[in-house]
Formats: sequence, C-alpha cells, structure tokens
Amino acid sequence: MLFHMPEFMVLLILTLLCFWPTRRLRIPVLAVAALLFYSVSGWQYLLLFLGMMTLTHLLAAYARGPYGRVAVWVGVLANLANLVLFKYTGLMVSSVNRLLHLGLNEHVWQLLLPIGISFYTFQLIAYLVDVYKGRTEPARNLLEMWVFIAFYGHLIAGPIMRGGEFLEQVHAAPKQRLDWQRFQYGIYLFGLGMVKKVMFSDVLGPKVDALFAQATTLGGLEAWVAGWLFAFQIYFDFSAYSEMALGIGHLFGFELAVNFRTPYLSQNPQEFWTRWHITLSSWIRDYLYIPLGGSRRGEGRAYLNLVLAMALSGLWHGAAWTFVIWGIFHGLLSALHKFWGRRVLKPLGIEPRGAWVRWLSIFLMFQATTIGWIFFRAHTFSGAVALVRKMLNPTLWHVTPLVAGTLP
Repeated sequence: MLFHMPEFMVLLILTLLCFWPTRRLRIPVLAVAALLFYSVSGWQYLLLFLGMMTLTHLLAAYARGPYGRVAVWVGVLANLANLVLFKYTGLMVSSVNRLLHLGLNEHVWQLLLPIGISFYTFQLIAYLVDVYKGRTEPARNLLEMWVFIAFYGHLIAGPIMRGGEFLEQVHAAPKQRLDWQRFQYGIYLFGLGMVKKVMFSDVLGPKVDALFAQATTLGGLEAWVAGWLFAFQIYFDFSAYSEMALGIGHLFGFELAVNFRTPYLSQNPQEFWTRWHITLSSWIRDYLYIPLGGSRRGEGRAYLNLVLAMALSGLWHGAAWTFVIWGIFHGLLSALHKFWGRRVLKPLGIEPRGAWVRWLSIFLMFQATTIGWIFFRAHTFSGAVALVRKMLNPTLWHVTPLVAGTLP
C-alpha cells in the first residue's frame, strides 16, 4: 500500500478521525493502523515483523544489565539474519552458483521481500544499540514499541527514526493538542510529495526505462541524458515519499527527521551525504563507520573504513552487485575528496573561494553523482561500465535517430 494509492488515503483519514477525538486510545489507534497497513503485504510478513520487534523489545530490557553486551549482539545478529535471509539469499546463491557452476535453480531461492524490512531492521538495530549505550530509554511496553517502529508514515521509505528522536514523541502522543497550523503544514508537505511523485518521478520513469532498455545503442550524450533523467527521477521519488512521511507525521503531531536538503547543490561528496537520505547517512556513520574504527586508527584505515561503510550502504539499497559498486564508487569519491583536501590543498595553503568555485564544484559533483547513478540503475555491471565509457568519451557525444524519439 503506497502513499499515493486511494486505499492509503482511506486508511489515513480513518486513522486521523479516530486519533484526535480521544487521548487514551491514541497509541492503540496508531498500533491498529500500523497492523492494517502492514498486513496488506501478507499476514506471514506481519507476524515476522511482530516477532522481530518483540524479540528486540525483550532483549532491550537486558541491554543495561550484566548480560547487556550479549543481549545486544543476539539482537543485532538476529535482525541481520532476518534481513539477509529475505533480501540476500538469492544474491548469495546465484553468486556461488555462477562461480562454482553448480547448476542450481536460482529462482527457488528468490524469496519475496517483506515491505519495509530494510528500514525496520536498521531501526531495531539502532534502538537496541542506543538503549545499551544509554542514548535512549527503553520503550515502556510492546504497544508503544510497535508504534515507534511501525508508524506507517516512515515505514516504506524512511526517514530512519531513532529512539531519542521518536520514541518520546510516541509516549507523549496522548497529551498532544491538535495544532491546526501544524496540521495544515502537514497537508502541504503531503501534497508537495504527491506532486513530486505523480507529476515528476512517475513521468520521468518511462523515459528512463526506455533509455536504459536501449543502453547498447545509446551514444555518449544520450548516456548522459539517461543518467541525468534518472538522477532526477530517483530524487523526486525518494524525496517525495520522505516529504509525504513528514506531512503524515505533522498530521498526527509528530516531528519526523528531514531526509533530503537539495542534495544536487552539494559541492563535494561529504556535503552530498549530509543532504541525501540524511537519516541513512547518519546511521551508516554511527553504526558502521565509527564502529569500524572511523578515523581513529590512522588516515589509511579511515579511507578503507569509509569505502567499506559505503559499500555496505550500497548493498542495503538492493541485492545486486551493481549496488555494491555504486556504494564503493561513492566511498572512493569521499576518500579522494578527503585525501585531496588533507594532502594537496592544506599543505599548499590553498583555500578555494568565490562564487565561480562554488558553482563549478556543484556542477562537477552532480556529474560525478550521475556517473554513480548509472551503476545504481543499470541491470548489469558490464552494461553500466559500457555506458560510463561512452559518457567519458567526447567522440561519442552524439544523438542517434533510434533513441531520439524517446526523449520528448
């Protein structure tokens, strides 16, 4: 059930009508709404979700006791095992099958991916670790825990909310008073996201599909056009759902985290990841990059940790090696940017300034991001490499009559 579907609108309106008139029943109302929302994907996946949430809630109760470290590791590994089983079994089997020529039927191992599993897995892991480290208090009961994890405003595409950000808001929900100005702002944000999704992302989608379907016949300039169109399609799609989520949050009196801040105006990779999918970027930093050692173990290790963290970020986005390559690409971009600043500009005392430097940096960063999107969108690694080669070869920057008709 997607945000722009009529069924969701009915569920949203009914939930609001039941939520605001009463105080004591607000948490149960949100809990039932989340159950209904998630049950559409299948009751078996709802039971799986409830099981992982309950296990994490029970382990969090021991997170600050003498066996806290053990409880956290059990919870983290259990959640990761659940994610790996449903999302990456097919990728692992197909990779081993092709490497060892086992002749396995790969389709047997392709499991149906539960809706929101990547997001709720990361939320559960962050919650457990944060309780262990004293960053947030445990949920007071299972009902509150369920609403915190499964609030349908952010379940599908984020933002990834943490206990310190959202759990206390859930606890305070029965005391909230309806703020009409905030409610109207929620409608505005939801409408803005709907426009981005329906009028931009969904319109660009078929054009992007047509171009990538003819990837082998594209010229270099057309490959750039395909990358640029996909860059805006995926931005409008992701940011649309995030803004609709923010809007839904405001409708219920909640403040969800902002996930996108004009990312294509970034001047460098570091800035890009403070503007693009912000809650995921901060999650990767806090629960992957820093635990790997961050920058505490020397400059070389910091670069390696950065690439590894971004590679895992790419794998989180999808069960294909092209996503891993996309992550590695961004990791290398970030590492090269840090190296250039530390080892070239800083020793020479160079500090680039001026409007022309800013806009040139934005232009170059967008082109680098576009190259990365080719790996994200292409069906195969070889196909992505072929497109990038065309993009980087000026002699191939021409428009072929075959593909020209797909651009208008």
